[in-house]
Amino acid sequence: MAQSGDTGSVMYAGIAVILLIAIGALALFKFNLFNASDWLIANEEGGRGTIPRNPSDDGGTDGREVSPTGDIWNSIMPDAAKYQVAHERPLPERLTYTKNIGSYSVDIELRLVPQGWFIMGENDGVRSNMPKRWIWLDDYYISVDEFTNDQFYGFILADGYRTKQWWSQEGYDYISSQGSVRGSPYVGWTALDNAKRLWALASPREALTLEVLDKDLQFGARDVKVLALPDNGGWSSYLTFDRAARTVRLRYREDWTDVNGRDLPTYPDHDLVKEGYLLTTGADGRVDISGLSANTRYSIVAWADGDTSEPLFGEIRRSRASYLRAPKMPTTGVSWFEADACCRFFDGNLPSEAQWEKAGRGTDGRLFPWGNELEMNSPMPNGRMTTLRANLNRLQVEETGSIPDGASPYGVRDLVGNVSEWCRDVYAETPSWSEKNPINKGGPKERRSERGSSTHDDDVQTAKLHNRRSSDPYTRGVQTRGFRIVLDAETALKLTGWK
Repeated sequence: MAQSGDTGSVMYAGIAVILLIAIGALALFKFNLFNASDWLIANEEGGRGTIPRNPSDDGGTDGREVSPTGDIWNSIMPDAAKYQVAHERPLPERLTYTKNIGSYSVDIELRLVPQGWFIMGENDGVRSNMPKRWIWLDDYYISVDEFTNDQFYGFILADGYRTKQWWSQEGYDYISSQGSVRGSPYVGWTALDNAKRLWALASPREALTLEVLDKDLQFGARDVKVLALPDNGGWSSYLTFDRAARTVRLRYREDWTDVNGRDLPTYPDHDLVKEGYLLTTGADGRVDISGLSANTRYSIVAWADGDTSEPLFGEIRRSRASYLRAPKMPTTGVSWFEADACCRFFDGNLPSEAQWEKAGRGTDGRLFPWGNELEMNSPMPNGRMTTLRANLNRLQVEETGSIPDGASPYGVRDLVGNVSEWCRDVYAETPSWSEKNPINKGGPKERRSERGSSTHDDDVQTAKLHNRRSSDPYTRGVQTRGFRIVLDAETALKLTGWK
């Protein structure tokens, strides 16, 4: 019996101890003694806690909250002294960068995004957008607008597509394999024949240039006789050609005869010559044909290997979406590799995701460049609803800067709507962002980050500045995706001559 009594005493003592531990634990978590709950959250695998809080709750005076994924967010901005760099005098808020390519001049308007902390991401329940966090960025300058056709044309004129130094190795290999690509679908060079010896250059201002290359495809062939025959010209009544037989026949008075590049100039009084259809390339192998006619298609005949050689034949087919060629329209339809090379040519880079996001959100974590409301309450003639602050859900790309009321705190425009934009980062759904100047790196063929919405978007979520997406870096031809440029502060000041 005594043994049973001892056993009962031990059992009751054990129960008492368990009750005391339970009461202590309850008090610990109820009153958060010694910040124990925070300690547990921080030390769980991956730093993710198991005690959810309302993401909108700033946690009281300490400014902390826990995201739906368990990441700790503190709404109190960290101390700038950790990374801040002192300047002898304030950096200019605005700069204009001018680059001359021969007689062609390109201007890029830049805005300063000053060094400091900003809120990147959002605890919105979308895995790729979380967690909300403080990120430090050094001073940088970003273009006010998306890169335009006028600006991209400078890269093309500088033979940027053939200059390896502007390209990543993967990008150069890719663009070289394309063969007939030296520009966007609307502005730039297009090969006219299978041999890639005849090329046409479409400019943003409707100029059209023809280029004839030598046999080695290295240099322009000079003094080449060329026929540029617009579709609606009257030449078809007195000139015919056979591509297969490589012959050209001309009617002079009542007779038809075979002709070549040497023969044609001997008919100075012929309509063919008087109409300006017979041209000769210059020392660079090029000739301007834009004065002939405002056509979308031309037949080209060129005696590239001498006036009596067999001619080459090609055809120019200009895009019918002529408004997309306009000078102030954003450059669209280019791959990530092309956008990257163009920015390098202009001494800058594509923006990182962090740089792009801060340029729109400022330091207060706003959802849109102008605030936290999208205001999709303006009807379009087609019945669609849009906002007066952005080219959203309107289905047509517009000139850059067309809606200035949508500018960010730094004066950067079109971050919502118009076209989405390539960013520098390799895309990862949940990257490990560093605290300072983050950029996600990866393999040269991996998907790249794409930020911003386009005129084809109507979803509020896609318009939010923290929303992330990606695309294959090889993809071309997308009319609603462009890019803009960033420069580090030192480079921007040097290039613009600021002293």
